Amino acid sequence: MSRYFEIIITGRQLAALVAGVALLVAVAFGLGVSVRLLQPAPAPSHEVIAAAPMPTVGPETAAVPPVPSAAPTPESPPTPTLTATPVPSPAPTEKPKPQPTAAAGIPLAKGPGRWVQVVAFGKRDQAEGVRNRVVALGYTPKQVIVQPTGGGKYRVRVGPFPDGESAGRVMARLRAEGFSGAYVVKPGE
Repeated sequence: MSRYFEIIITGRQLAALVAGVALLVAVAFGLGVSVRLLQPAPAPSHEVIAAAPMPTVGPETAAVPPVPSAAPTPESPPTPTLTATPVPSPAPTEKPKPQPTAAAGIPLAKGPGRWVQVVAFGKRDQAEGVRNRVVALGYTPKQVIVQPTGGGKYRVRVGPFPDGESAGRVMARLRAEGFSGAYVVKPGE
């Protein structure tokens, strides 16, 4: 004869159970962080070893007994000695101004085919952020470029596409993904 048991939990009991488990997880996390903070920082793994000059063999050095080297014991690790050497400061140089050309392998969005301009920003890091978001949508990094303009702006463009129809499909997809200002750029623009 089989016995069956039924467990009935009310909404309040379930909420208390979930809150209790969350509290236990938070306490365990806090303890783990505090244990990590109490551990001493590991010593640097690189050691500086001073090279001793090699003795020359001759009549005047033949009577000198060899000097035993002090081997480090496992109980006391050797202390690395670092010497600070002054580094000359580099001469200030003038920063070159960015040119709106295909310098450093940045392709220009000109020539045959159509491009879709996603956005234009005044800061390169903002444009790179949008470029990474567009690449995450499935476009290859070669298809999505950040193009500097002469006015200090950076355009994010996708392409090139062989015709206006395929560029229009990409524009519609980008607009659906939240880039409402995307538009098709005519050849040569």
